[in-house]
Amino acid sequence: MDERERRIGLNEAVFREANQRIQELNQTFATFTDALVLVCECGDGKCVEQITMPPAAYEELRADPAHFAVAPGHEIPDVERVIAQRDGYDVVRKSEGVPQRIAEVTDPR
Repeated sequence: MDERERRIGLNEAVFREANQRIQELNQTFATFTDALVLVCECGDGKCVEQITMPPAAYEELRADPAHFAVAPGHEIPDVERVIAQRDGYDVVRKSEGVPQRIAEVTDPR
C-alpha cells in the first residue's frame, strides 16, 4: 500500500468521523437554520475550511462510504474524482483500490 494514499485516506476518515459527530450536534440547530456547518473532508490534515449543506444532502453523501464532501479545489486527483459540484462544496468519490478500501473500512456508519 502506498504510504501517501494511506495517510490521505486516514485524514479523510478522521474528518468524516468529526462531521458525523458534528451532524449529531447540529441536528438541533438545523431545525432552525436548515443547514449543517461541517469541516472539509479533504485529505489535507491541516485543512480548516468549513462547508455548509442541508441535512438531507448530508444523509445522501453518507449513503456511500466512498463519497466525501470537500471545499472546491480540495480534491486530490490521483486518489479521487469530483462527481458533483454543489453550492459551496464538491462531492468526491474515492478511486478504486486502496483509497476506496480505506474509505469503506473506516466508514462510521
